[in-house]
Amino acid sequence: MTDDPRAGARDAYRDELTHVDEHGDVRMVDVSEKATTRRVAIAEGTILMHPETQAMVLEDRAKKGDVLACARVAGIMAAKRTSDIIPMCHPLMITKAKVDIAPIAAPGAVSAAAPGELGEPGGAGVSPEGWAPPREDGRVGFRVTATCGVTGVTGIEMEALTAASAACLTIYDMCKAVDRGMEIVDVRLLRKEGGRSGLWERGTTDDDGAAEAEDEGGAPAPSNTPAAAPARPAPAIAFIGYQNSGKTTLVEKVIAVLTRRGVRVGTVKHHGHAGFDIDVPGKDSWRHARAGSRHVGIVSAARYAEYADTETELSLERLLARYTDVDVVIVEGYKSAGLPNIVVARSGVDRLRGANSLDLVDGRTVAIACNDALARGARPEAPVVDLNDEEAVADVVERWLQEG
Repeated sequence: MTDDPRAGARDAYRDELTHVDEHGDVRMVDVSEKATTRRVAIAEGTILMHPETQAMVLEDRAKKGDVLACARVAGIMAAKRTSDIIPMCHPLMITKAKVDIAPIAAPGAVSAAAPGELGEPGGAGVSPEGWAPPREDGRVGFRVTATCGVTGVTGIEMEALTAASAACLTIYDMCKAVDRGMEIVDVRLLRKEGGRSGLWERGTTDDDGAAEAEDEGGAPAPSNTPAAAPARPAPAIAFIGYQNSGKTTLVEKVIAVLTRRGVRVGTVKHHGHAGFDIDVPGKDSWRHARAGSRHVGIVSAARYAEYADTETELSLERLLARYTDVDVVIVEGYKSAGLPNIVVARSGVDRLRGANSLDLVDGRTVAIACNDALARGARPEAPVVDLNDEEAVADVVERWLQEG
């Protein structure tokens, strides 16, 4: 006997498995009523090996031929044939299958090497992505990343996972004559997008089963598996007001003040239109988007940016979940989001709507930033601060952070 209430607990997934009918029989899920959307899944797998085996592959000395080229082809072929080996998978007319393979560096090897010494792009079989970072355990091998896409009614996670697995297995097959101790580890989904559940990324949720259950037509399933706690999103405060209230000018000044004080600031603003141009016309990212790229990424040594097309508007909640590397997020606009807010009022009445910005004051209002003429009519339940005194407004934000 045990006092642990979890002992002998019934499997929480059992009644929610979409591949099992009411009689307990396996079935292929009927997806005929689901909406057609663009879906993408990214999965990875790692194969660990002796350093000499890795060197043999990189130097193209394997007797069976180009190991990494063969593994990439195997992964793509496996993605296309997933429904042949996974019983309840739907056959998919996939639109994309890509397999990247990066050698895993030994600790200190990449930083100490001269350009070209570690089989960088152009070396035998090495992917354009270059080297994967060293592992904590110091072991080397190869990391496989598989990206699969489809425009359809069901997810493509299994195709990506199968591609990553097949590529790892192919590396094993081609090297087993010299290293039977190789290990295939960490085969897992990294990201999926599209479908009813939208975007899922590893590390951004503690419910690893929800996205898959929704994509198969069922309700999100509760997770019994403890997950690593994701980084917590930063607190967010909104600067709200009607058009021409002075929000953008004030937000710009407050960002500068807080940054000078050592506060790490992130910002979000709703564009208000169906689409917008990215970056600067003529720049590479702009050219990529104009050519048809739906997801453009820019990376430099100190920052990165992403631009992506979506089927529906990205929710503020989902966007704010990505802000884990700042101290506070200043949200410009989003009047109805229910965030703690600073009401900004310069001219009082919005000429287009005939509405007064001061009417936005509610129980979530931290302060009202307005000019002297409006201060006399400001709501007594919210403190008033000078719209033209960005230092004072920044003080309000810092006090709110400290009290929160």
